[in-house]
Amino acid sequence: MPSNLPPDTRLLLIDDHQIYLDGLSLTLGSLCEGVKLDHAHNAAQAIQQVQSNTYDLILLDLQLPDSSGLALLQRLNAIDAMVPVAILTASNSPSDLDAALQLGAAGFISKTADSKTLIEAVTQLLFGAQVVIGDESRPLDRQSSARDVGITPRQLEILDLLAEGLPNKVICQRLCLSEDTVKTHLKALFSSLDCHNRTECVSNARKLGLVSF
Repeated sequence: MPSNLPPDTRLLLIDDHQIYLDGLSLTLGSLCEGVKLDHAHNAAQAIQQVQSNTYDLILLDLQLPDSSGLALLQRLNAIDAMVPVAILTASNSPSDLDAALQLGAAGFISKTADSKTLIEAVTQLLFGAQVVIGDESRPLDRQSSARDVGITPRQLEILDLLAEGLPNKVICQRLCLSEDTVKTHLKALFSSLDCHNRTECVSNARKLGLVSF
């Protein structure tokens, strides 16, 4: 049992599945002596809890009945940006990871993490570290996901700019590439993503979690 956390450590656990919350509370109950674990089953309850109490860490699921976790993350940061909020989710999507971190999440942790890993991750979060723990059976890293479908790092850069709606000439300028080179990479992207135009390319990439916007 970690002994270097203060006994008045208080966490808010936000998830709409009570059985999972019960298991999570059982695991985190050994975090430190006297740890306080509050529950919220939806965004409304979470906002009420945060406005009424002071927390050292908030663990937030991405899927809630009355809000997306990312939307709630923004609201929680607006209330008190000093309280770290980590995503604890079944999602292993690179786009969810990217979006959460861009919105200020302190961490992104897979629900498949075992008890020991979860306690270690929460302890690190409480000491100010950023923690990313994915499902080891599936790659969380966007680069790894891209490699799986034959997309190179350079093509991934082009895909990001394509998702912004930029024309070839601007992509050339951004990446200091010739137009012929960009066209060659686009042809390879279309082949890897089994598509025939730019719109379909971005759509298929989103489905695979290769772009986050």
